Amino acid sequence: MKNNLISFLKQKVWGTNPGYTSPKTSRERILKVYLESSDGKRSLVGRLSHERDKFVFRYDSDYKGNPISAFPRTSHEYLSDSLWPFFTTRIPPLDRADMQREMVNRSLGEDQIFEILGSIAKVSATNPYELELVDGVT
Repeated sequence: MKNNLISFLKQKVWGTNPGYTSPKTSRERILKVYLESSDGKRSLVGRLSHERDKFVFRYDSDYKGNPISAFPRTSHEYLSDSLWPFFTTRIPPLDRADMQREMVNRSLGEDQIFEILGSIAKVSATNPYELELVDGVT
């Protein structure tokens, strides 16, 4: 499984392979997804977690904005064996020199997908959502 992830992340084209599967970690990792409104307020949209060998995306119960196109129903819990393109497209190819430097500077391994998304890929020029990595259930 780790080799599949490494192969995926080393691809030169972002987000074209939906095959990213379960991270190997003993800690529960959660990515909070935020959206900044036109008035500058940051709203919690939802959370991405990994539970029982599935990726899980849930909207925050207080979120009243428009749904993310990849997750159209705000009352639905989304489950998948592989990480959705909404998240994978944020990850630059890991063979780029700047990514290699960032991985070393942050002491990140190629299999630490939540950590990569929550640090190196936490903001994106192509979508307005911001990711924040947290430990445990919040």
